[in-house]
Amino acid sequence: MFDLAARVTKAKFRRPSPKTKREGDQMNDNSIPWPKKGDQLFKSDIDWWHNACLNFVYDQWDLYAQGYKLAGDLLVRHVKDTQADQDTLVFPIVFLYRQYLELALKDLITKGSQLLDSPEDPPTHHKIDQLWSQCRRILEAIWPDGPSEDLDAVGECIYQFSEKDPSSMAFRYPTAKDGTPSVPGLKHINLRNLSEVMERISSLLEGSSIGIYEYLGAK
Repeated sequence: MFDLAARVTKAKFRRPSPKTKREGDQMNDNSIPWPKKGDQLFKSDIDWWHNACLNFVYDQWDLYAQGYKLAGDLLVRHVKDTQADQDTLVFPIVFLYRQYLELALKDLITKGSQLLDSPEDPPTHHKIDQLWSQCRRILEAIWPDGPSEDLDAVGECIYQFSEKDPSSMAFRYPTAKDGTPSVPGLKHINLRNLSEVMERISSLLEGSSIGIYEYLGAK
């Protein structure tokens, strides 16, 4: 079976590409990536600029959230730059943006409730519509004179997201647990528009997070 897999993979890598290869060129077998005994996934190496640092700050909620959003932004940038791969990258892009929302809301709930002297642990569920309702109450308590229309705009988008992906599963798997399609009836998502709307939402969420952080520091 593995011999067959190797032959299929090598044939795939040898397939000519007009953008990268001249007609008749062949790729050497040694240049084809293939599993090696002793491979390690999680290690540091001498090219230190590729070594990601973990567990270097106590509170990592914002770090996680920003990482998911940045990853989504970079994938959208690839689609915009190449005008390609949108039909495959749509799934990780939407998941990454949703995960950013979930983590950002949970972080605001935790820090905002601490500021209000009624500390709460981060919720453990994945329902972003409920998270937003809880988060909005906290933001309104901190900034009672803030513009409600801004919160309304964010809420509308979060409810749209929740309708399509209520439990953070729809863009991770093609089918639900009962075998039905994960995103029935949805034909197109404009990734450029999605990223622009997410950027506007993140401006409010991150601005709120910075404000709460400053207030906590002044307590």
